[in-house]
Amino acid sequence: MLSQTQAQPLATAIDPGNITSLSSVSGDFVQLKNVYKSYGENLVVMDRMSLNMRADDRLVVIGPSGSGKSSLLRVMMGLEGVQGGEIAFQGKPYIRGADMGGKRIDAKLQKQIGMVFQHYTLFPHLSVLGNLILAPVKTLGLGKAEATERARKYLARLGLESKLNAYPSQLSGGQKQRVAIARALMLEPKLMLFDEVTSALDPEMVIEVQNVMLQLAEQKMAMIIVTHDMHFARDIATRVVFCASGKVVEEGAPAEMFKCPKEARTREFLEKVLHLD
Repeated sequence: MLSQTQAQPLATAIDPGNITSLSSVSGDFVQLKNVYKSYGENLVVMDRMSLNMRADDRLVVIGPSGSGKSSLLRVMMGLEGVQGGEIAFQGKPYIRGADMGGKRIDAKLQKQIGMVFQHYTLFPHLSVLGNLILAPVKTLGLGKAEATERARKYLARLGLESKLNAYPSQLSGGQKQRVAIARALMLEPKLMLFDEVTSALDPEMVIEVQNVMLQLAEQKMAMIIVTHDMHFARDIATRVVFCASGKVVEEGAPAEMFKCPKEARTREFLEKVLHLD
């Protein structure tokens, strides 16, 4: 059964020509090998975590609170370091823990990853346009006119063209989150990270944002999505990863994971959020 997220598609589809195609990339797109991260001695959030992701994957990460899901995304975005292990991105060394030596993060690869957070993180003193063009101008060196034109196109495709000069305080929650997605796409990333982006929204606004993400999925955008919405996870995922206590417990296709999980810990979790036959 399809979820309500597919009930009301946006009138104008996002142009796949402006989203980097990943279908030609072969092999492992993201590789985590024995990644270890802790906050002090007693709070381990990534316990020698290993994970592979293909370029055509839409990886949905599920699990209980404190299982390492959000930490995984923040590490992938380069917002937090790790004490151990290494991460490769597009076949190149990206992040290394202290135990691996060498450079901690490749800043050039970092620019090819976009992230959307739970609480929008829009700059309140900037208009929608100002929020969208800031990073391309500062980071990519785009001229203001070129960045503005790119912003207009993304806002039009997300149904927000009339909000170009509005400020975040004048937007609904769903509109803020769509602006946040547009802002991440402005850098034309090759990987998008979504961290519980609908958990603070009302149901109608959830549909707005999930429709945008489903459109990106149709256009083969590589994504890692952390969510508590199992119905949406089933709709959008090519692969589901269940984490607990900082480890990958089980992974597989959505139909397998949600209907017949192999591990007892996975079943225990899913029985709390879904009715399993």
